[in-house]
Amino acid sequence: MKDPKSELIFWTRYLAKKGLISGQEGNLSVKREEGFFITPAGKIKETLQKKDLCYVHLKGDFLIGYPSSEWGLHQKIYLKCKEAQAVIHCHPAYVLTLERMGFNFKDFYYPEASLVLNSLAILPYFPPGSQSLWEFASNLCVNNKLVLLSKHGVVSWGKTLEEAANLILLLEKLAFLEYLALRGR
Repeated sequence: MKDPKSELIFWTRYLAKKGLISGQEGNLSVKREEGFFITPAGKIKETLQKKDLCYVHLKGDFLIGYPSSEWGLHQKIYLKCKEAQAVIHCHPAYVLTLERMGFNFKDFYYPEASLVLNSLAILPYFPPGSQSLWEFASNLCVNNKLVLLSKHGVVSWGKTLEEAANLILLLEKLAFLEYLALRGR
């Protein structure tokens, strides 16, 4: 897709249909020129329209709208990861459930997990929306395209929203399978 706003709307709705975004939680962005388009704060993501999207300059100025409370996470990733063109932050239920159960995310049973494990880092808990979260998570993103934010969610980045979404979709599927196996023991 050439239009960044259409791309954001498409992938936001897609992730909502997959259950990875619910209500007003989660946020997606696409880098363009000297800033990035990002989903807004306080709006149900499935109902977003192009006019609802925000634009934030890489210096941190809100040029259009009021962005998600995690806008700084996106900004720091774009500043530190030069290849990043898209960022997704969401709260996958099975990933968070496995984390709560004490699962070791390096111990997935299925071989396809290696596709995710090469890109996965785990960040200890920092309060959502905090400068500390933004700083430490973006530092991990320099060498990892997928970061589990303890007690919070995940963030991924890619050259496209599809690439970033694919990492989260695969991680959530693997977490679901592990959850089923653990419940069956």
